Amino acid sequence: MSEPIITFDKVCKSFDIAGGDSLQVLDDISFSVGDGEFVAVLGPSGSGKSTLLNILSGLQNPTSGLLDAPSPDEIGFVFQRARLLPWRTVEQNLGITRAARAEGRRTPFQRDIADYLAAAGLSDYGGFYPAALSGGMQQRVSIARALATEPAMLLMDEPFSALDEMTARKQRAFLRDLWLKRRSTIVFVTHNVMEAITLATSVIVLSARPGRVLDHIAIDAEHPRSLTDPAVESVYGRVMGLLGVGERDRAAL
Repeated sequence: MSEPIITFDKVCKSFDIAGGDSLQVLDDISFSVGDGEFVAVLGPSGSGKSTLLNILSGLQNPTSGLLDAPSPDEIGFVFQRARLLPWRTVEQNLGITRAARAEGRRTPFQRDIADYLAAAGLSDYGGFYPAALSGGMQQRVSIARALATEPAMLLMDEPFSALDEMTARKQRAFLRDLWLKRRSTIVFVTHNVMEAITLATSVIVLSARPGRVLDHIAIDAEHPRSLTDPAVESVYGRVMGLLGVGERDRAAL
């Protein structure tokens, strides 16, 4: 692994609830992510995947444990929905976010906004308003907007879950190709096992609440990937086993 850019060391997270009780969401989370890695986080609903991203982004603090990660102003975040400003054009959406990040930045941006539009296949759409774009294209704008701030790390919270499967496949291929070119550090939360193992360099599998790291599995396979690849098939089987999905259930999926 390259030099770690993220290190969780025995991180726990609890929330206060009614009656003076607390709900523990994450327990004893420890793992590292190297610079330029693409790490997917899998786990059942309620396992703390989104909470983990919120801690990484600085939106929430851990209850205990240590976290070493880029500062919040060095992080890009892509949500389940694009969250674009509807009264601004595509280019303006990128520009506003980028301008906000420019304040206090120690080094100038290395690339123009046009470069990020081109990388997302949106060069001809800079003057369009979000309403004129498909859901898939809006999500591409969201990814380009995050990348245009030139973050040290990109966090993605189920970015393709709201898309139909055909559109989602195209967006996965787009993200894969973009990562192969730029090698940004990505932490990618998903419920989709195939999405995780066809995109990521490694997969972190969390248990049911409170979320604990069941395994951190490296994926040694070239892109593009297929389940017919023995290395990919092996990881798929391990992940499904950790998630409690047996062979008979897998065959029915």
